[in-house]
Amino acid sequence: MALAGLMTLAGCTFEASDNGALDGYWQLTQTDTLSNGRSADMRESGFFWAVQHRLLEVRNTRQGILPVFFRFELRDGLLMLSHPVGDLRAIGDSTITDVATLRPYGITRLSDTLRVLRLDSDHMTLQAQTVRMHFRKY
Repeated sequence: MALAGLMTLAGCTFEASDNGALDGYWQLTQTDTLSNGRSADMRESGFFWAVQHRLLEVRNTRQGILPVFFRFELRDGLLMLSHPVGDLRAIGDSTITDVATLRPYGITRLSDTLRVLRLDSDHMTLQAQTVRMHFRKY
């Protein structure tokens, strides 16, 4: 019986995340507009990013903005986002083809690359094309 159980477990494939400090739930706390150097306090805005394994979800908990899932890759100080899908659970998720849907999240392209300026167990700073975003791990 024990041998059968071990053989069953051996046949399963478990993929572990290698995202390091990126995995988790992040609250957007500040945005800096690169064109004019202005900063905005975003702690009460309701913007959150959730990262697990190969999936990143961006969501606003206070406004009626469509939550979006991305596939991503973290490599060489870059966070590469691709394949955005709108979270329309009631009627079925849909691939996003209009970048305007992503702009409230600071993302300006359907496949976007963000520079990782800081990433540790408590804080993350990402720089997109037009904004720098500061997060705290929630």
